[in-house]
Amino acid sequence: MGYTFSTHENGNEYAVPCECLDLLIMQNKLEFANIPPEFEGYTVDSFDLSLYQSPEAREKARMAKLLCANYVRDFLQIQPEGKGLYLYSHTKGSGKTRMAAGIANDIIKKYRISVKFTTGLQILGEIKNSWHQDTKDGDGEQRFIQDIIRVPVLVIDDIGVEKSTPWVDEKFYEILDGRMVCKQVTIFTSNCQMEALKLDERTVSRIIKMALPVPFPDESVRLKLAKSENKELYKMLLGG
Repeated sequence: MGYTFSTHENGNEYAVPCECLDLLIMQNKLEFANIPPEFEGYTVDSFDLSLYQSPEAREKARMAKLLCANYVRDFLQIQPEGKGLYLYSHTKGSGKTRMAAGIANDIIKKYRISVKFTTGLQILGEIKNSWHQDTKDGDGEQRFIQDIIRVPVLVIDDIGVEKSTPWVDEKFYEILDGRMVCKQVTIFTSNCQMEALKLDERTVSRIIKMALPVPFPDESVRLKLAKSENKELYKMLLGG
């Protein structure tokens, strides 16, 4: 499975990877990415600008979409520098997470590069869980941190909602400093500008160095989407 056989002019057979192997590799990378089911199949191109009501919001979203589309297009040139994106808006439900998921899906499908989608709170939770796990070297926390540092593309959704403590600041700094040094790409979403993050100054300086800020409209599309979905369900349940 995964290979076909061809024959050289000299009569010797050789194996050639078939398309099904490529699809299997991509599927494995999508499963590893752990993108929320709500955003499976989303792409940057499918990001719907018509969801925004005001012309100003649509224009701001259009510019964000253009930046993200060109980022995906030029990703192989950008990746060696380890430069990511920082998608932000003061309004919850403005489309930041949806766009980040679209970028992640595009990178996996276009370039077969591993991506991990998570949140800052999930990272902190995984570190705490690692304290109770047995590992060969006896240090589950460091094993997890090194694993998260080595992920080629990491999406951290909702950075900044965590309560800042010395321990939280230390762990975020360790992870982000490690990723910056290794020039790994990190994509962030947040409800505040980089400079306003309530994290350790060293950590914020790493984020500013690692990512290009991309502003999103201060307008929520989540409620509009929910109402549209409910309307369609009503139509279905009432027989169209």
